[in-house]
Amino acid sequence: MSRRARYLVYAFGAALVAGSGALGWYITQRANQNRTLVASTIGDVTLVYAPAYARFGGGQSGGRFESLEIAATFPDFRPAGDSAIPLAEADGSGKNALVFFTFARADKKMAPADMVGLLYARFLEPGVEETEEGLIKRAFQDGSPYQGEDLYFAPPEGRAFAARCARPTTPSDGLPETCLSVFREGGLDISMRFGRPLLPRWERLAAGARALAQTMLAR
Repeated sequence: MSRRARYLVYAFGAALVAGSGALGWYITQRANQNRTLVASTIGDVTLVYAPAYARFGGGQSGGRFESLEIAATFPDFRPAGDSAIPLAEADGSGKNALVFFTFARADKKMAPADMVGLLYARFLEPGVEETEEGLIKRAFQDGSPYQGEDLYFAPPEGRAFAARCARPTTPSDGLPETCLSVFREGGLDISMRFGRPLLPRWERLAAGARALAQTMLAR
């Protein structure tokens, strides 16, 4: 699927619904007896969360699903399921940006932490670049399944963090430059899509995303 097609899928989905910060907010909301929480089940894993996180109607009422899509703000990871803020909109500090999550059953063939070495490595160009944020940057080969993307990962093998990001086009095609990262938590694989402007904040982004997932998995 082309970059434009992938973006249109996410843009259409957003139009349909028009760290520590997440953990603190969630605990406060659970303490509020007037706050309604819903439960959704994926496989044998149950998620409990405020319905305002859910991007679509089914997730807002809970139930059994093959996958669950939610949205949160950065950097506080508050609910943003019905937000109309563009995916990549952010100021210099990364505020006012959205992060989209898809919760799904864990891939039995490969853990997300192994994807850099076992999957992506065969499609990478030989050049290696280190970014100011301490990530390793490598370009995907033309003609590969990830053509037009760059891989950013935390050394040495990307087990702590790895993201595929759309490469800037010349001239610009007018589409936001987005990144996709996958991690595993509580027996689920969680795909996280975010705007490229958040990449320099990858440590806070990764920690906040994992904290949010942990609160939803809490019993």
